[in-house]
Amino acid sequence: MISANSRKRDSARMQVRRYVMDLLWQHAGEAYHLPSNKELADELGIARSTAQLELKLLIEEGYLTAKHGVGTFTVPSKMQQFRAPLIGILNGDGKTIYEPFYIVSLKSHTATELAKQPALIQEIRLFSERENDLATELRGIDCNALVCFNVSSAMEPVLRETRKFRPVITVDMRIDGIPSVELDRREKGRALGRALLAENRTNVLFIQSERYRATTFLGVRDVFTEAGHTLPDECFLLNTTEGLSELLESGFHPQAVAPSLETFEEAAQILREHDIDLNEKCRLATFMFKPRKMQEPVLLFDFPFEEFGRQTAKVVSRLLENPDQEAEHIVFKHNYKTTVV
Repeated sequence: MISANSRKRDSARMQVRRYVMDLLWQHAGEAYHLPSNKELADELGIARSTAQLELKLLIEEGYLTAKHGVGTFTVPSKMQQFRAPLIGILNGDGKTIYEPFYIVSLKSHTATELAKQPALIQEIRLFSERENDLATELRGIDCNALVCFNVSSAMEPVLRETRKFRPVITVDMRIDGIPSVELDRREKGRALGRALLAENRTNVLFIQSERYRATTFLGVRDVFTEAGHTLPDECFLLNTTEGLSELLESGFHPQAVAPSLETFEEAAQILREHDIDLNEKCRLATFMFKPRKMQEPVLLFDFPFEEFGRQTAKVVSRLLENPDQEAEHIVFKHNYKTTVV
């Protein structure tokens, strides 16, 4: 088991590494003289031994060089790669360790498109707890722009404060006063609805999040209503399979089911146990991926991760040119492709 003291040392060492990397970026092409180990430890509020340990590692990695009797310096040749703009990537409150498929894919595609500008990408890790301290910590991190994912309501005031000092962009959600890039999720639902009607599947069950119900589900309902079909609220289970068996035992026979990734395999198993034919009579549908254990065919829609990245990169580019421009909120559509896999 990893001890609490070990975790604390790791976070302190990361502060030293971030400090040195910021120097590399700020003083590109220079052999910058670092403060003494004691001065650096005092400035960061960490133990001197911890600072020495990380600085030794950075010397071994070639980022720093130690000159006997003179001090520690950054290595100029290591700085040439830091000529491009530096973009910070922040997930949630900066303390997330484990990330699901959706966030990993969204972040990686966005970071890839940003790096093509070209730009350097910095994964932001935060250690503060209170709102004011988080804002101060973010302000102290060197980057030209901050791109944020999975933002909680508690982080919104922190990002508004941060935007006073550098461009901030949110991806896949909108915060008033902050530039954002979003997908038209209601149109996404319309694409799903059209695909289901094309296969004459009108008895549909959804096991999804509240956000899905307020966006994608309404898009499906739009298409069904236009075609003369009803889509009652009872066919939506809020991201849980609880109640699914009862629904099936009441005589409901779905022709299609759109479960979340979290409930996909469990929902499929419950459907099998109630003798629902998942090969022909009932089709499972997703915008993410087909789980490996899933033997029956799945209706798979391509999700526009790459377009999220391209749209975000365009907004970041405009903000770097004009940081004071008014917040723009991009809502883009996608031409979905479907396959049965």
